[in-house]
Amino acid sequence: MQEKIWEIQKKAPDKILKELDDYPDVVVQLLYNRGIKTKIEAKQFFNPDYEKDLKDPFLVFGLEKALKRLIKAIENKEKIVVYHDYDADGVCGSIVVASALKELGVDFETYTPDRQKEGYGLNKEAVKSILKKGVDLLITVDCGINDVEEVDLLNKNETDVIIIDHHLPGEKLPKAHAIVNPKQKDCCYEFKDLCAAGVAFKFCSALFCSEIGKKRGIKEGAEKWLLDVVTIATIADMMPLLGENRTLVKYGLKVVKKTKRIGLKKLLDRAGNLRNGIDANMIAFRIAPKINATSRMTHASVSYDLLETDNEEIAEKLIEMVEKANNDRRKFVDKAVKDAIFWMEKDISEKGGVPEVIVIGDNGWTPGIVGLVASRLTEKYNRPSFVYGRIGNIFKGSCRSVDGFNIVEAMSECAKKNKDIFLAFGGHAGAGGFSISEENMNDFKKLILKISEGKLKNKPKIPVVRVENKILPDDINWEISNWLSQFEPYGQGNNAPIFSMENIEIAALRLVGNGSKHLKLTLKAKLKEGEIKFFDAIGFGIPEFYEKLKKGDKINIVFTIEENEWNGNKSLQLKLKDIVLTK
Repeated sequence: MQEKIWEIQKKAPDKILKELDDYPDVVVQLLYNRGIKTKIEAKQFFNPDYEKDLKDPFLVFGLEKALKRLIKAIENKEKIVVYHDYDADGVCGSIVVASALKELGVDFETYTPDRQKEGYGLNKEAVKSILKKGVDLLITVDCGINDVEEVDLLNKNETDVIIIDHHLPGEKLPKAHAIVNPKQKDCCYEFKDLCAAGVAFKFCSALFCSEIGKKRGIKEGAEKWLLDVVTIATIADMMPLLGENRTLVKYGLKVVKKTKRIGLKKLLDRAGNLRNGIDANMIAFRIAPKINATSRMTHASVSYDLLETDNEEIAEKLIEMVEKANNDRRKFVDKAVKDAIFWMEKDISEKGGVPEVIVIGDNGWTPGIVGLVASRLTEKYNRPSFVYGRIGNIFKGSCRSVDGFNIVEAMSECAKKNKDIFLAFGGHAGAGGFSISEENMNDFKKLILKISEGKLKNKPKIPVVRVENKILPDDINWEISNWLSQFEPYGQGNNAPIFSMENIEIAALRLVGNGSKHLKLTLKAKLKEGEIKFFDAIGFGIPEFYEKLKKGDKINIVFTIEENEWNGNKSLQLKLKDIVLTK
């Protein structure tokens, strides 16, 4: 009956338990799982300090040179265009730069590419239209690091380029005036996991504290107001919420609650939570998907304009467009995922197993939704997924990977074996995008399957649950709940801790919720001192277990611990991730 593989994390060594003896053993294990091994690291984790934890922006290679060029452009009143990617990170990163330029009273324009027609990054047609405007300085945000030919074209026409990006650079860098990217080979900036909006924040922080910032009346600490969109981008782009990102998001969530942006206020109001109920989970599931939805279904400029406008009437019209795009996105994705799983199961049945790498597409899928389909397939089958839609005779796709399989390196290996295989590709270790001409798709499928041979042989082909710690019923109390609250904000690299517990008796069970979709259990356990204790547990979306279980059964469970409030009463509840009936 086990639906998933339970991957129990390696136990913290005795020397770590001794080093962190100020904390309960359960808490030490959670810290160890996050790479935290010393008292100083634990203190920084639990008490992020904006002044002490954020590193000097001038340590980012290329930042000082970029800053000097921008200041020259501002002082000489040159024509500036900010070109950004269409996802939440690109949109929010551009808003960071735009907000900073506005504070300095700078005139500029933005360029938002069309996801469906133009695709990721700079493109030559966009460059040509920008050049017609007589642009002196182009600033790219969340793109540009691999756009060698496009930057050459801009240089040829005497337009300087500043690249603000966080994607992995290719073997050949564009000949931009300056590149601001912590992942550059020569960059000594210690923290490499900033999103593009985070890199833009470092750049604009330096701009605000420069001489031109002081001359134009920028007050100390003014950059903190940019943290609302930096927080959204960091969470949306699934950056690890550890190190500097943890500090940015912890303070950023406070700024989100106080945001001055009319459009963001409307997004928060539509999310259905009061302003003081905002957390990383709400951003991840109720705000970021809406910002991303416009590029998937219409045009990312709608989200950009919503976050940028200071006009109440315009914001109201834009929020309706965003809501519609998000509703449409849900319908399209649900249908595409359903079809993809049907085809996958049919293929698995015929061929006798899940392939090492999934490559699947449909002419009716728009490139805007394929990344979401890839995420669902990778989650279900625990395999890298390349999913594509079609525009003309070009397949545009997105890919998602699993731990231990760098998806950009895999695509680079394909390109080395066949230099004509891609029209374009790029991304991170765990996610990316690609464009392939129709005649090369079959060759790509063969190549990527060959490259993956042996690299994933030890990976199970069903979902994996990363269990942080086996615990006893005695460990589930308000003290541990209070400690868990200090691990927030949760997100990539610092997910809500998942625990396992064994031989727990079912005292009662029933189905609850609209359509009886959720499993509600009352669990009975004996504590160390012999006392009997009961726990409430809820399994969302797993009604199938109701037919397999009965009162009195002993089960092993994996779960998170959460606070539940009903009629003014607070209690601890176990949120079930998987159940195994013991013999």
